[in-house]
Amino acid sequence: MKKKATKVVQELISFKFVKETLAIYLFLMFVVYPLYYEDKYFNMGDAKWNFFRTVTYYISGGSFPIPTFLVLMILFFIWYQIDLVRKGRIKAFWDPKKTTATDKFVLAYSVACLVSTILSPYKDYILWGYDGWYMGLIAQVAFVLLYFFVSRFWRWDDIMLLIYMSASALVFLFGVLNRFRIDPLEMYTGLDEMYVQMFLSTLGQATWYSSFVAIMLPVGVFIYWYAEKAWVRKLALVYNILGSMTLITQDSDSAFFALIAEISVLFAFSFRENKYMKRFIEIMLIMLLSWRVIGFLQIAFPDAAVPLGKLMIMGTQGALLWIPIVILAALYVVFCRFDKEGKVDVTSLTWVRTAYFIILGIGIAGVVLYIVLNTTGALPESLRHTNEENSINNYLYFDEFWGNNRGHSWTITVKSFFDCLRDDPMRAIFGAGPDGFYNTCYKYHAQELFEKWGEGTILTCAHNEWMTQVINVGIVGGVCYLGIFVSAIVVLSKKSQAHPELIAVIMAIASYMAHNFFCYQQIICTPMIFMVIGAGASIIRTNGMRAIYEEN
Repeated sequence: MKKKATKVVQELISFKFVKETLAIYLFLMFVVYPLYYEDKYFNMGDAKWNFFRTVTYYISGGSFPIPTFLVLMILFFIWYQIDLVRKGRIKAFWDPKKTTATDKFVLAYSVACLVSTILSPYKDYILWGYDGWYMGLIAQVAFVLLYFFVSRFWRWDDIMLLIYMSASALVFLFGVLNRFRIDPLEMYTGLDEMYVQMFLSTLGQATWYSSFVAIMLPVGVFIYWYAEKAWVRKLALVYNILGSMTLITQDSDSAFFALIAEISVLFAFSFRENKYMKRFIEIMLIMLLSWRVIGFLQIAFPDAAVPLGKLMIMGTQGALLWIPIVILAALYVVFCRFDKEGKVDVTSLTWVRTAYFIILGIGIAGVVLYIVLNTTGALPESLRHTNEENSINNYLYFDEFWGNNRGHSWTITVKSFFDCLRDDPMRAIFGAGPDGFYNTCYKYHAQELFEKWGEGTILTCAHNEWMTQVINVGIVGGVCYLGIFVSAIVVLSKKSQAHPELIAVIMAIASYMAHNFFCYQQIICTPMIFMVIGAGASIIRTNGMRAIYEEN
């Protein structure tokens, strides 16, 4: 009897070791990591990688590297598995019935990365990844393992969630202040003026920053939408104001695609109850009015305001923005009155949701069709919109300058894939290896790339995460990678009625997917989105905890 009790204690201790080690790691990644830097903006990419490598794998230096959190989790997990075997419960832990489609896609992706690495002829770059990006096999395996550990061992903690959100709010605050040349951390000291627009807060490049916003802001939006406790809603209100302000000033157009995805998801779920639709309208008003406040500040302090792109200025100062503000305000007043009188029930208006997504789909298809017809010259002269000035912000004419030169990157990527398909089918199927984009594209189009970017700048991705993955890990790996995100949305949506907090995860995933259709994997936000997806899986497994949201 004593021996049996000892085994139970050992199992609990081994599980607790994994769980607590993971908790410390998550604190480091969601609180310390976003705020960490070394030599300001001069080595931001390397600084973030050094932090990630140190807390994830090992502390270098001395004769022997010291293993850190991911390695420790693996060791403690082995201990836990031994305890389960002794207890006769190992089969229950690995029960196939508990395996989700997302689990399978993550496993398949890890196998695809390993196979791609083994078959790749480019062994120099694919283990750690290309210098400055570090998206090689080591990083991909880390992402997979982090998903696994979070999905199996993470447990909801109200206090830690508030700390995570507070850290991201601080990052947002620095981002807003920087856009008015207020630099409390002196990050711009010694930096050329041309980089002031390109870098902000403690994350560096605007696209890296906007990727962080795309993941974290949806969580804050959800909390305001769902919470019942007054103090939580007040904090969420401040968070949303700050998030909206940094969204409109971060100066990466990709963030607007993320915003559309995030808002579309929330709109779809807002038809569950009248109060959620009211809160959705409130969120839209908070966002648009926050943008106007930024516009007033830009006008009041023109010398301090950092110059931004046309889309950002249109959002902050465009007169047309008053139209949706007035419409939403009027709609909110009418809706609240009808709700009070019991004359409206959003659950019976789901046709509006259907109509919205039909219109959205037609709109996206229409824009794509127009760009194709406009670019090929198939439109009448009166409807054409050319790019004679080679503008990088002309989105209606697809050429090499389209989307801040993404037109060239995407074209090179597609051509390189078909070159592989013709000359080396194995590379098309299994890829060049993780972070092997450079090897494939420069193999076939080095001269064109050097002419475009110069020999001092190397194109290491397509500026489209999904296209890049097809080159890196082939069709097989690319499908598996996309499957992780799509399956997660499907699986979590099915469980969101019982666990509404999953909506926050779905919003973050959709936002990240839309954002990175125009961006790329990077060492700050890609591990974060894998952990967020893992958190959603954990909520399903443990039935979640929503104390922070619920009224006493």
